[in-house]
Amino acid sequence: MKNRTSALLISLLIISNVFGYYTTKGQDVIDKVTGETVILQGFGIGCWLLPEGYMWGIRKIDRPRQFEKAIEDLIGAEDAKNFWQLYHDNFLIEDDVKAMKLMGVNSIRIALLASMLQPRQGQPDKPPYKYSEEGFKYLDRVVDWCTKYKVGLIWDMHGAPGGQNAANISDSDGVARLWTEKEKYWPRCIELWYKIAERYKDKDCIVGYDLLNEPLLKRYEGVDVALLREFYVELTKKIRTVDTDGIIFIEGDDWAQDFTILEPLDWDEHLVVAFHSYPPTSNQQGMQRWDDLRIKYNVPLWHGETGEQRAPYRINKMSTEFLNSVNVGWNWWTHKKFNRSTQPWNCPRTEGFQKILDYWKGKAPKPTKIQAKEWFFDQASRLHSDYCEFVPEMVDSLVPLKAEKYLAVRKPLRPRILEQPQDVQLQVCDSASLIVRVSGHPLNFIWKKNGKEIPNQNNARLRIEKPSLKDNGSKYSVIVFNEKGSVTSKDVTLTVKKYSGPVIKKTAHAPKIDGVADDVWNQTNALTLDNRILGGKNSKQDLSANFKILWDEKFLYLLVEVTDDIKFHRGEPTFQNDSVEFYVDYDNSKSGYYDDDDYQFRYEWNWKKISTRRGKKLEDIIAAQTDHDKGYVMELAVPWEELGGEAPAGKYIGIDVHVNDNDNKKAREAKIAWKAKSDSSHSNPMSFGTMKLTEN
Repeated sequence: MKNRTSALLISLLIISNVFGYYTTKGQDVIDKVTGETVILQGFGIGCWLLPEGYMWGIRKIDRPRQFEKAIEDLIGAEDAKNFWQLYHDNFLIEDDVKAMKLMGVNSIRIALLASMLQPRQGQPDKPPYKYSEEGFKYLDRVVDWCTKYKVGLIWDMHGAPGGQNAANISDSDGVARLWTEKEKYWPRCIELWYKIAERYKDKDCIVGYDLLNEPLLKRYEGVDVALLREFYVELTKKIRTVDTDGIIFIEGDDWAQDFTILEPLDWDEHLVVAFHSYPPTSNQQGMQRWDDLRIKYNVPLWHGETGEQRAPYRINKMSTEFLNSVNVGWNWWTHKKFNRSTQPWNCPRTEGFQKILDYWKGKAPKPTKIQAKEWFFDQASRLHSDYCEFVPEMVDSLVPLKAEKYLAVRKPLRPRILEQPQDVQLQVCDSASLIVRVSGHPLNFIWKKNGKEIPNQNNARLRIEKPSLKDNGSKYSVIVFNEKGSVTSKDVTLTVKKYSGPVIKKTAHAPKIDGVADDVWNQTNALTLDNRILGGKNSKQDLSANFKILWDEKFLYLLVEVTDDIKFHRGEPTFQNDSVEFYVDYDNSKSGYYDDDDYQFRYEWNWKKISTRRGKKLEDIIAAQTDHDKGYVMELAVPWEELGGEAPAGKYIGIDVHVNDNDNKKAREAKIAWKAKSDSSHSNPMSFGTMKLTEN
């Protein structure tokens, strides 16, 4: 009995002290030691080794090779090298890994840039290739931190040799050379993956290998899509020579969306389907095409990259709760970015760094070498998390992560305003937010209006909803304080104007919903879709549109006339088809997330049913469409009762109309909108326009 008890104690001791990295069993990711099912939950570490333009605040130059050249042109090769070292040393620190562990993270995904490990220049024509120990030291460091804090580590080949797509995210030169020059770049990538796997094969924290981030093949003429599966099989075989249990994460074509070209998924017993989507997948309908693969091949699913959701982060919560409930792991993009609050740490751009960005954009004079060096080094130093705004509500939106444990051990830091709130101009019907960006810990907020405290507003965001004309000229400020001190923002002014926007006239005669503009419509003014939010500039014959809108006691009516000389319907996903999207915010609150009265409807060309893409599904929409040589017409009648209730004259309602265009391609190539300036309306209603219901 004594021997059995001793053996049990020894076994429990081993299990409790060994961080056995994860592997797979059927549709589960499991702990290798305990055999228990694990749901991977964590953050991507992007912008550290592979900075992207949008994360810095620029799109004119947007990838590492361009940043490297532009920085060297300003301050010279030696100072540029020192800048990058300071940048990398501060962007991801040991305390970040410790903090994420305290939040509840069990894994992180490191976006790798091949050229940091295997320099672009001076490579021989065939193996063995040249490597940079200076680059590998960053990987060594993060492996040590993950081992220390028991955080699983997933290597992600974000920027492969030659580029797995022609976009900035792979640091390509504009051509996906991994596919167009496979003889040159496949051996480089295969050997690089082997070097990584072999170097860390004895490290318990290694979860596995995300072989290629968002490869693109079918979009490029002359590229054989079968190459992706062939390459994955070769990479897997090479990795398996040193790691037999590590997970092989595979991403499909077309931004990790299409896995059909990888079938059958049968070349390894530890494959995981790593799908990406923005906004985060939050329901079974959105996940079904990947779930079908899970069932068909008995493999796990992992939402390997998603996020980019603004406050109040409701869709984060919806998504993670859903994914947890259906045994799907997830990884949010990313842990830190510049001047964005879609992740735990928000790094402010310094005034000097902004001047450099403005110079690169052609909006400011060229700084001197001395100025540029000072500004670059100052910005790199302030990437350290102590100088960044921490966003606990974002962390808490990722169920079951909690910022509380990290905040409990974080040292107190004096508040410092990173970005002041800005003046706001509104019409009486609209809403907006005042936001202050602050570093420090812990933080308390007191918002004031005209010098008087506003109760129950202890956070960095103050929502101003539907002010009246009497609020015009009001002054707002915020005091931020803790035990280390306090700081007060500048006063900002709220300007409120009378409504002067478009109106929706009440009709005495309901239009016939048949896809034809009858006399009722002919007497109604049209609004044009002038904002191109996706794709380049094409002719009006290729894509243009206008819409008309009316109402009566029962219905909200919409007529959209689309000019499109090439029409196409490709099936799923529906947003890739020629289609009209209609957005409605019944109470015009524009709250930043889809509430019960917010909707996105999509009506596809040559497809007779209309679908509710966001909001509760409506069954009683009446819809019709007609087709002609130059385009098509779509007509809708949406019942007020289902939208939210009655529709009295004088009511304000949030509205937008978008049109997707696909000219017989594998993906849409353009999208236009009435009010939106970017393709974000599907994730929040803040970009909707406003219209007023009138009697005439």
